[in-house]
Amino acid sequence: MNRKIELTDLTFLIPVRIDSKDRLENLGLILDFIKSHFNTTVTVIEADKKELVHNAFIDHKIFIEDHDAVFHRTKYLNKASQESSSPFLAIWDTDVLIPSHQIELALKYLRNKDEDMVFPYDGRFFFTSKVFKQLYQQQKNIDVFELNEDKFSLPAGSHSVGGAFIVNREAYINAGMENENFYGWGPEDVERVKRWEILGYRIKKIEGALYHLQHPRMQNSWFASQKLELQNRKELVKVCQMSHEWLNSYVKSFPWMKSTPNSDKNAISVPYS
Repeated sequence: MNRKIELTDLTFLIPVRIDSKDRLENLGLILDFIKSHFNTTVTVIEADKKELVHNAFIDHKIFIEDHDAVFHRTKYLNKASQESSSPFLAIWDTDVLIPSHQIELALKYLRNKDEDMVFPYDGRFFFTSKVFKQLYQQQKNIDVFELNEDKFSLPAGSHSVGGAFIVNREAYINAGMENENFYGWGPEDVERVKRWEILGYRIKKIEGALYHLQHPRMQNSWFASQKLELQNRKELVKVCQMSHEWLNSYVKSFPWMKSTPNSDKNAISVPYS
């Protein structure tokens, strides 16, 4: 194994609810990958009826007893963000792998203050298969995916903004963090990017793909109901229609912003000149 990459100024935040054996298995693979390649901090926030995640690679574990059938991912990500202190945050799904050099390059742009949010991939979000996941488990080499991209599907085309992104923590907080009005599975990834664009933040994508590990699509991998689907879509449309000034005021009114430490209530827009 090559020398680990120093990412001590970055915290990986991974929200999770274990809804299948595959989900727990995938989380273990992700944690192993991160800690094998980087000197960094990993925070996992688990919200469920009982605690199921126990892994030595986790530096900080937050468990919240939650009997709600719907996993309120945005709310729990905000809690983890508020408890983090590193200057940069990597918001990470439980099932995604990205080549280490792409992650390192993404953080370089943030360290240099060239960007405020960086996607460590170019929009290609490959859904891998069970067979290739098993090969990766055996070899622990991401080349298994990189050399076989022609065998995987791209459900979101080549323009995905989900799965993983890395941000300047100050910018993330001032931009409203996650929009907790998105409850359950929904278009919060698209809304986040649109909100940042309207507010004037700088966003970049790194060349290279993201690989999504196979797992069954359970309740929190799809809309919980037509009512919630409509509610989430309305929030997306609402934000997309806002002007810069209107959105500034809207973000400041978020209830979770009022109790967030280190947020600058007068600096919602770009923090860098």
